[in-house]
Amino acid sequence: MNIYIDESGSINNKLEENRYFVITLVRALDKEKLKKDYESFVEQYTPQLKMLDDHGKMFKNGKFQELKGSEMDSYLKREFLQFFADKPHFELYYIVIDNSKLTDEHCEDVAGIFNYALKMAFTQFIQDGYLPDEDCMFHVDERNEAIESRHFLENYLNTELIMSGAATGEYVVEYFDSKNNKLIQIADSFSNIYYSHLKNNSYTAEIEQLKKAGILKQIYTFPA
Repeated sequence: MNIYIDESGSINNKLEENRYFVITLVRALDKEKLKKDYESFVEQYTPQLKMLDDHGKMFKNGKFQELKGSEMDSYLKREFLQFFADKPHFELYYIVIDNSKLTDEHCEDVAGIFNYALKMAFTQFIQDGYLPDEDCMFHVDERNEAIESRHFLENYLNTELIMSGAATGEYVVEYFDSKNNKLIQIADSFSNIYYSHLKNNSYTAEIEQLKKAGILKQIYTFPA
């Protein structure tokens, strides 16, 4: 099983406008077909992406580099959701951390909260029958994890999930520059869009479409 992870927002209970932190998991059912879906979306919407790239995050010297959800406008975000709503090559899972329910002590250990929420959510996804209990590789954007805590996440998941009886598979965590990983870029876009949805109550119809299509499987809220 291959799962691609990205996130939006920050774990911080001091900022009223920053209530939620979103972790997005994209489970690739067919990696190669999903990559082709990504390429088709980029090719179809290249003119719009170029026009929106004010910060130079997606294009360099006119050449496409990386898809970034934060650079899309609301129209293109809706197009993205509708485009992938009929692509059966992946499953989508969200973990939503409600900062307003975190203590100051929680926020002092950002990596710890991230790891614990991921473990709790993954346990729930397996117990509810959405994810299989099998070996799993997590593909994570390297910019989202401090160097000193990278190996800790892999050890933590293997220890906690097995000792709790939630899983028997082996978990491997690998880090990538998102520019070189198309499926992490898909996770980035879904993450930013759902973060925007939580802030502005937008994209409701498109998210319901993903649910009806059987792509958006579950949303886990932490603390429960």
